[in-house]
Amino acid sequence: MDSGAQNLINYCIVNHFPMIITIITSITFREYAKLLFTLTYKKPTMILIVCIGLIMTGWIGGYWSGLLPVPEPLIYQYITLSLIAVVQPAFIYSIIRKNYLSSNHLRELLEIIFTEKLIIVKGNSFLTELTWEKTFKVVELTNWFLIYQNNLSAIIIPKRVFAINECDQFKGLLRSIPGLDLHLQ
Repeated sequence: MDSGAQNLINYCIVNHFPMIITIITSITFREYAKLLFTLTYKKPTMILIVCIGLIMTGWIGGYWSGLLPVPEPLIYQYITLSLIAVVQPAFIYSIIRKNYLSSNHLRELLEIIFTEKLIIVKGNSFLTELTWEKTFKVVELTNWFLIYQNNLSAIIIPKRVFAINECDQFKGLLRSIPGLDLHLQ
């Protein structure tokens, strides 16, 4: 444990915050991109757009294979399909990449301490202290915990950083915090 970690622990003890869990984590671009693509394509609007893309694929494929009695696709169907299948994912990927590369917070090794009252996040270039009462919501996904500070900004915690019993301990901590909007699995 480095001196920064020890200073954070001492801070928690001096301020009477029983330290519950300390984790050290970092997120690779691949993990970040996979998470954001998953979150993006879970939205109802995106599901509808993908369904339209599948309909266009069925229409075009059905016409050219002769399997479906559909009218000949016009240029609009080809344009729609290419926008949904190629342009949109490429655009989303470029935004994700730009966001990841422009954020030191995402690329730094983070040390996070969770107490009953605070979340303390320490990176090489920053130290952030947040209260649970100001947390917007906490969402558990298959491989992640997302601690949202507002509708768009979240602390991203991969579950892989928790020891087996720590994940359950963390969920217990979350459940013990009054008024916290939880979406746990």
